[in-house]
Amino acid sequence: MRSRPGLRALALPVLATLLIGAAAETALRAAYALRNASVEAIPLPYVPGDHYGPVPPWGDALRLLEPDPDLIWRTRPGARRRYVDVFAPAENEGERRALLTRFLPAAPAALAHLPTWSVTINRRGFRTAEFEIARRPSSLRVVCLGDSWTFGANVDDDATYPRRLAAALGSRFPTVDVEVLNLGVMGYSSLQGLALVRRQALALDPDVLVLGFGMNDSRVGGFHDADLLPAPPPTLARRAAAAVGRLETLRLMRYAAQRLTHDPPSLADLLRAADEGARGAASAARTAPEVYAELEAWTRVPLDAYRRNIAEMVMLARGRGAGVVLLYNGLWEDNPYAGALAETARGEGVPFVNSAALLARERARRDARAERALGLAASAGPVAGEAPDAVEVVLRVRHGARGGARGLYVVGAHPALGGLVPNRIALRDDGTAGDERAGDGVFSLLVRLPAGARLAYVYTSGGREGRWEGLDVPTLREIDLRGARAGERRYRPVETFGRLPLQADHWHTDAAGYRIIADAVLEALLDDDAIHRRLGALAAPGS
Repeated sequence: MRSRPGLRALALPVLATLLIGAAAETALRAAYALRNASVEAIPLPYVPGDHYGPVPPWGDALRLLEPDPDLIWRTRPGARRRYVDVFAPAENEGERRALLTRFLPAAPAALAHLPTWSVTINRRGFRTAEFEIARRPSSLRVVCLGDSWTFGANVDDDATYPRRLAAALGSRFPTVDVEVLNLGVMGYSSLQGLALVRRQALALDPDVLVLGFGMNDSRVGGFHDADLLPAPPPTLARRAAAAVGRLETLRLMRYAAQRLTHDPPSLADLLRAADEGARGAASAARTAPEVYAELEAWTRVPLDAYRRNIAEMVMLARGRGAGVVLLYNGLWEDNPYAGALAETARGEGVPFVNSAALLARERARRDARAERALGLAASAGPVAGEAPDAVEVVLRVRHGARGGARGLYVVGAHPALGGLVPNRIALRDDGTAGDERAGDGVFSLLVRLPAGARLAYVYTSGGREGRWEGLDVPTLREIDLRGARAGERRYRPVETFGRLPLQADHWHTDAAGYRIIADAVLEALLDDDAIHRRLGALAAPGS
């Protein structure tokens, strides 16, 4: 008889706690919704070394990707986003990190001058115009699959390579009904691509599949994609845990705790680690395939599995009568996945387009044009130097549109590069210290470095000595002297403060690069006899 008042006494604080928790949860969700409804453009913060730290929970609603049980993740159907291009100079690292942790939806004034890019996702979850599954009999349908390069990171919808390809085909064959569908998804590997081919792409009855996978396969993610596909059906316990994990109050408390313990490495730490890693690789004389073999247990898709995935996609496409173009998208030619893709293309007898090689050639052409226009020494090869025990390297950099007009400095871990003291080693535009022409706007510095070294460095622009101020783009630049000999002098290409040539960030090309890729894929299509015959038949009068 006395238990009822006791139960009531216990129930009241429990009920009060639940009501307070529900009120806090409702208030948080309302605050997040109001904040996100006011966001006009989303800054994508870049941090050297990708040490972003904990991600604030209030931005989840603006994410472009969502979970998918068959593909691990997918792009959110119907999403529309506008992003601010913040791969640009900043006064200090704190300014960059504040972009990620900032709750206020209004963009800071420092971003007002930066360009933006917009993304429109159709109802099927792809960055392409709405389309029907059934192909029109009179059309040529090209389906492009791949990762963020196919998706078109950092550019507007009409500047992606599939849209450029569609425009080029339409211009070349104005009477042909051309469809180029962009099924690229950011972060996809060949394993996800294979699942997408089976799940959707073949049902589109394509004339051609353009397969652009490799960059994410080689990423050291700490897991294999194969371990995540297919996703096991969720148990009741997992569903309950997931529901609790979605409580915004708990997520906010977890984020606050992670913020307190997050200790990101400094630029000095990253420069030192890059030099130490390069020395270790050089001393062991390891090749890129050997390095990847050591890391196979942590790569998203091991090299042999990558080969099998690509070969199976080619086989499935051919089984449906579709042609195939294999496309390697990336910035580094020495990636063994590029070599594996080229070998597969040769073995299968299908066209292969190597974007890394295309972009490298275009950078070399641009460098040569700039050097001729400025009357400077060519960076294409070494010349005789004056230091028999070292390689003389002449750094050359100009102010960019995104950088200030203050002095330019270089800093790296090597003593010749300042020994990690920023804003100490100044470049000159007065005809001394390796500068070739005074007053031409190209700031230069001759430094003596050991042959065989790979050294990281960054530029700064006029901060206080010893302070990491006046920062360049948020990545490390590199001097690669493998193959160089003591006694040589090497001129670096004329760099630009605040920009990387043909790059929009550390991982992706820019709009000009996507145009180059589209042109190369177009030529690969026209070189394919079957596709050329179909285009000719569709373009014929009365077809």
